[in-house]
Amino acid sequence: MSLLQNTQKINVILDTDTYNECDDQFALVYMLKSQDIFNIEAITVAPYSHKQRNETVISGQEKSYNEILKICNWLNFNTTNKVFKGAEDYICNGYNEINNAVNKIIEAALKNDKTYIMAIGAITNIALAIKKEPKIIDKIEVIWLGGHSLLQNNNLEFNFRQDVNAVKIVFDSKVKLTIIPCKNVASNLRTSIYELKHYLKDKSELCNYLIDRFYNDGYHGIQERRVIWDISVIAYMINKKWFTSEVISCPNIKKDTSYEITTNNHKITMVNYIDVDKVYSD
Repeated sequence: MSLLQNTQKINVILDTDTYNECDDQFALVYMLKSQDIFNIEAITVAPYSHKQRNETVISGQEKSYNEILKICNWLNFNTTNKVFKGAEDYICNGYNEINNAVNKIIEAALKNDKTYIMAIGAITNIALAIKKEPKIIDKIEVIWLGGHSLLQNNNLEFNFRQDVNAVKIVFDSKVKLTIIPCKNVASNLRTSIYELKHYLKDKSELCNYLIDRFYNDGYHGIQERRVIWDISVIAYMINKKWFTSEVISCPNIKKDTSYEITTNNHKITMVNYIDVDKVYSD
């Protein structure tokens, strides 16, 4: 995690639906433990909801916000002017409000030569920021865990399907964009409670908490094996050599959420392979 130690730190914003699963917590910790590489401009709360569990965007936001503060406190990260609540609904539902997360994204983007937004939830906040201040398009790069690989016939994946309109706004904006697909790519980041206990058990109160969240995240039931999806985005920013990607013409999004392959659109980067051992070793 010290590959970039002697170079200038990378300005980053983590946009995260932190309480939705256990993977956001792992990603947040991974970023906070990599401050030799990252200058953390902000941690912004991305929207999520679960109808079948009566979790609204508002209630989920509050849980995510408190979760961020808890983890930052464990790692002695000063959260003053660093943690911001984001969208209270999805653009696909007509939401178009400016919020603290959107304002912070714009502020950081305009201040810095380059800011990387590591997005590991619905991409609503980034879409709203681009809509409000298009000048940031040339000053940010978005790395998003969302959708599935081009080998799949749909993108009915949580981050993508929650706010397809937001995805379309980001795609159409021509912002510099790297996508880490879920199925066929990030899905390879599967590990087990046994491995976690071997490497993390009783190392700290935080480590034990992460193990407990992995075993039962509160939404998806008890699981002995899970994919820790969100660490992919942090790892990509730490060392792109652990990933294989290709530059492609930005696909169109069809009504059924599937990708339509194009040849003449602006370019985006699509990751198609992760060296899982390298990521987990780190």
